[in-house]
Amino acid sequence: MNQQAFIATAMISVALTSGAAFAMPSPLQQLVQTNACPGCDLQNVDLRGYNLAGANLHGANLQGANLQDTNLMVANLVGANLSNANLAAAYLERTNLEQANLSGANLSHAILRHSRAPRANFSNSNLTGADVRYADFRGALLDGASLEQANMQWARLSNASVSQTNFSDVYRPRMPYRLNLY
Repeated sequence: MNQQAFIATAMISVALTSGAAFAMPSPLQQLVQTNACPGCDLQNVDLRGYNLAGANLHGANLQGANLQDTNLMVANLVGANLSNANLAAAYLERTNLEQANLSGANLSHAILRHSRAPRANFSNSNLTGADVRYADFRGALLDGASLEQANMQWARLSNASVSQTNFSDVYRPRMPYRLNLY
């Protein structure tokens, strides 16, 4: 065996035994490096203030995550678990939240303009002061949620479940259709 082949074989052996050369990135590292982590377990992760615009988090577990002031514009959060997550003042414009679980989440003062959230679960979540103009909440669960002082202009709520939802001081001028809340 020539000297170069021997050195290469030795280096590969050391790398394989140490595992360092082939270490897989953590889900958080993967998200930060690629802006995508579909199906990842990011439970209780602190992403406060991150720019995740356009991120692919389809089916990700973000339960209890801190996403306060995070930019999630046009992100894919279809089927994601965001239960009990902190999304206060998060920027979610044009984000796809279809069938996402946001039960118990804090979305106070979040911006959800033009977002899609059909069949999403917002039960017992806090949307106080949120901007949900033009958002699509068709078939969503909003039971026990607070939309106090939210801007709901042109929001779509047909077939949404709104039992015990707080709509006090909601801003909703010029609704394109009669809003049936109960």
